[in-house]
Amino acid sequence: MADQIDKNIEIKLLINFSIDKVSNLPYNICSILNGQYEDIINSELFAFIEAISNSDNSIEEIVHNNISETDTHLSWLCMGIASLLYFAQCNWTGPCVDKDIEWLITRRDEALRNLSLHNECNINVQKPQLLYLSKKIFSNIDLQLKYESCVWWLFRTNLLHQHILDETSGIIFEETEHIISQINNLDILKDPLCKLLFNLESARFYLYYRRTQNSEEYLECAQSIAGLILNLEGAMGKRTKYQQEEKAQLYLKVEMTKDIFPSVNCKDIPKSLNLNDELRLERIEFSEHKEEIQLGALEEAIILAKYVQLQMCQPKHKLTDEEIILYLIKVIENTKNWSLKMTSLCCRCSLESEDKRTVERSMMQAESLLKDCNDTKAPVARRMDLFFASGMKPIWTLEENWANLMFSLGLVKGALEVFIKLGLWENVIICYNVLNLKHKAAEIIQQELSKKPTVMLWCLLGDVTRDVNHYETAWRLSEEKSSRVQRHWGFHYFTKKDYIEAIPHLKLSVKLNNIQEHVWFRLGYAALQVEDWKLAATAYRRYCALEQSTFEAWNNLAKAYIKLGDKPRAWKSLQDAIKCNYDRWEVWDNLMVVSIDLGYFSEVIRCYHRILDLQNNHLDIQVLQILTNAIINNIIDADGNSASRLLQNSLELFGRITSSNTINSPDIWRMYAELVILRKRDIDQERAAQYLQQAHRIATSNPKWSHREETTLNVLELCHNLAQAYLHCTKDIIVVKKRKMLGSAKLSLQGIVKKVKEQEWNNTNIMEQLTKVEEHLTVITNELEQIKST
Repeated sequence: MADQIDKNIEIKLLINFSIDKVSNLPYNICSILNGQYEDIINSELFAFIEAISNSDNSIEEIVHNNISETDTHLSWLCMGIASLLYFAQCNWTGPCVDKDIEWLITRRDEALRNLSLHNECNINVQKPQLLYLSKKIFSNIDLQLKYESCVWWLFRTNLLHQHILDETSGIIFEETEHIISQINNLDILKDPLCKLLFNLESARFYLYYRRTQNSEEYLECAQSIAGLILNLEGAMGKRTKYQQEEKAQLYLKVEMTKDIFPSVNCKDIPKSLNLNDELRLERIEFSEHKEEIQLGALEEAIILAKYVQLQMCQPKHKLTDEEIILYLIKVIENTKNWSLKMTSLCCRCSLESEDKRTVERSMMQAESLLKDCNDTKAPVARRMDLFFASGMKPIWTLEENWANLMFSLGLVKGALEVFIKLGLWENVIICYNVLNLKHKAAEIIQQELSKKPTVMLWCLLGDVTRDVNHYETAWRLSEEKSSRVQRHWGFHYFTKKDYIEAIPHLKLSVKLNNIQEHVWFRLGYAALQVEDWKLAATAYRRYCALEQSTFEAWNNLAKAYIKLGDKPRAWKSLQDAIKCNYDRWEVWDNLMVVSIDLGYFSEVIRCYHRILDLQNNHLDIQVLQILTNAIINNIIDADGNSASRLLQNSLELFGRITSSNTINSPDIWRMYAELVILRKRDIDQERAAQYLQQAHRIATSNPKWSHREETTLNVLELCHNLAQAYLHCTKDIIVVKKRKMLGSAKLSLQGIVKKVKEQEWNNTNIMEQLTKVEEHLTVITNELEQIKST
């Protein structure tokens, strides 16, 4: 029975509330569920507290010894949870706490040293010793064997650990993926609420690292467990104040196939500020009332995570924003959960920051959210509901976003003050440059270095002064383990276009930390410039695995594959490139060229049409000639189908190309004629003759065509085809029309023969072609004579 009680308690702690009366639970559990974290930290495990205060041993050693020697596992679990949630309160949810935990304060440096992972923790992090303590508690094997939720709490600890680092960490990523696989096998996931929560938190983990495909798997599972169906639909409505006529507007239709999961409402949640725009309505006014389905906090958390996932995996575009913001609006307008409201409003701030009509509200909302963090009205415990599934950013990130919004609105001095307070020296340098105070940038970095030298400051001093010696100093300070140093060093040479010098530093940076999208991207570009195709392919491939929505990367990856002779992989990369940016004709052109080489003829036609959509006029004779030959010779394409099935599609393409008045290529009309004649209808024979006549007209429009061997041969070949076409299509037509068509053909051929003879060519090929044309001319002349004599 005790184990069953323990499992129920574990679930209550994981979801942060109890449906039963809290007073019926043990005192330490009640304290955690009521948000009294400091009380638990100071009152549990006196022996451990005394040991921490008086021993020179590390926290890890003291935790391990105490857990193995005592039978106070529940107290240890509560201590770990209280430490982690208190850390989250101090750095995420607020209200901020100035007072330190006395017996832990001396362990700050130990915590920062071990948490930094060869880089650096954010300088704004408060009470890192709490995070370190909880990590060591949850990592204990004995405790994990006693409480299976302990591994889940370690997963949550790792997520916060990553947030306090200035760099994304491959170490944490790999470790956490292993933890996720462990949690997947826990009995506790038999509880549907726990399973849903775990899938949500796992999706959030992968979204942090921009692994959208992984996150989508967990989100789909969460949606399925919740019975949540999300669809974008249209309805008539108005979105501006002076709009007279209703138009179709998008809205998010939500359906539930199951009962909502239990959750707890928070009374004092952050407020959404009104737009107060002179043109736009606060929200779309639909002509018909849309019945809102009741959602719980967990269902809203799914919708919010779906918004983030869609934003990451779709190309950046205003139309895309119009679609995905509906997910955000649904959460903002309905949620009563503090963390979800805070996070959804932060997301809206970010989305609205690039629109001149909404950027002002964005800045004011960001400032309002910072006040909400420090306001004491909302209970601490309610702020923690679904905190780990919400994707909430640390308080210093909110402040940074607020400062960036001020900067974008021209409030540079106000932004500068916040950047200095947060130690965001790169942003400080930008502000000083805008204020024409470039000398101040180096001064302030020197000033900070005199207080406490750090790897980041030495790197920034190197950036400002362009002195590589500062990177060397930073490298030594990091004990030759910092990926940041090598990144700055490599970027220094990259900016100077010294790619040969940049490559070794960029390679070492990604070796030390392989989750650096922008470093992989620049390494790939540098490798392209020095024609190291293998390195370029590797770098762009790694970049695309991390960031899948950048068309330049896919395009450059395809280029590298082409240079390596691997066209099938290049083709697949270009397919991904157009998914990212549908409107770049250059990418479509590259895809078309590779498709023609590989025999994807239907794809060639699709690409050509899309290029014409974007360019109006585009002419690629070589591609069209290969396509025409494939259809004429009935070649089998890459999919194993006959190319002749594409005859009608190709005729439509040629019709579109030739509809332009600017087309002055005889080859286009010649190919068009060759294709149209394949349909073998009488009218097509006549059309072929017309197209060849047009080709002849263009080919001879330059009076000097007969002076060059190549153009002379082309014109003679055209005359040969033209004569055949006219003779073929005039077999069974009325005499008047036949006389007219043959007369036109005779004049065309006579003029050509005369021009060629005037040049007195002594070229075998030309003379052979000329003889054929003269023979056709004789036949046509005889035909006309017969018509006259009848």
